[in-house]
Amino acid sequence: MAIKRTSSNSLVNATKMSTGFSSAAIPNSPTIGSATAISDVAATVAYTAAVLGANGVTFTATSSPSSITGTGSSPITVTGLTASTSYTFSVTAGNANGTSAASSASNSITTSDLPTSYESIATVTVGSGGSSTVSFTSIPQTYKHLQIRAFARNTSTGNDVFSLLRFNGSSASAYATHYLIGTGSATASGFNGPSVTDMFSIVTWGSGSSMNSNVFSAGIIDILDYTSTTKNKTVRTLTGVDGNGMGQIDLTSGLWLASPVAVTQIDLLVQSNNYAEYSSFALYGIKGA
Repeated sequence: MAIKRTSSNSLVNATKMSTGFSSAAIPNSPTIGSATAISDVAATVAYTAAVLGANGVTFTATSSPSSITGTGSSPITVTGLTASTSYTFSVTAGNANGTSAASSASNSITTSDLPTSYESIATVTVGSGGSSTVSFTSIPQTYKHLQIRAFARNTSTGNDVFSLLRFNGSSASAYATHYLIGTGSATASGFNGPSVTDMFSIVTWGSGSSMNSNVFSAGIIDILDYTSTTKNKTVRTLTGVDGNGMGQIDLTSGLWLASPVAVTQIDLLVQSNNYAEYSSFALYGIKGA
């Protein structure tokens, strides 16, 4: 009885039946995960590669609208989005033979919704006995801007005492500040520098006879473009204190006029006496384009 030879085509067909795909197969579609806004112009898109079928070598996330793409492993970062715009994303897998069909659409994100745009870097809380200086050192260079959120009091017997701000430990005469102060019954404004060795920032309150000794002030300090080596550093602050019938609010705008360098250290120095126990300063990094 003659034995039938199997053709090469039959072998290929047998391979297809036993493995489910041939060497010329393209990948199956990935399974979409979550999309997350990470700045006004960027998002990440998570996915899971298909288990069955040919392997994907490249994975591409595509936005809707605008078909803006990003490639990589999960989660893929897609940049170049438009601020305050809603997007969904789909993901495709590709290899040398072609590109899969797109996954289903992700959840919708809006690039102005930035729950992760502020990230905590460090917090310093003053202990018993107080401290004249609070410092942040070895500041990561991975953010666009910095913000300090302060809740503080000073140990002087007066009322308002400015905190001073210094960068990279430099006390060279290169700081300037404009300020505007309002108490509800009076206003004041002025200018300091640039021939001063520190920048005026937030106001802290002491234990003056007109104020309760336990009253803390709150303040926010924004430090813009802190990693830039081409821009002088701009600082904006808003601080206030309420004393149950009297109080004060202060706005300042400052500039560090030294030769532009990245900021790696920030020192806050109270003008007189110390920061009181429980004064707290939290440093945040701000993401952005």
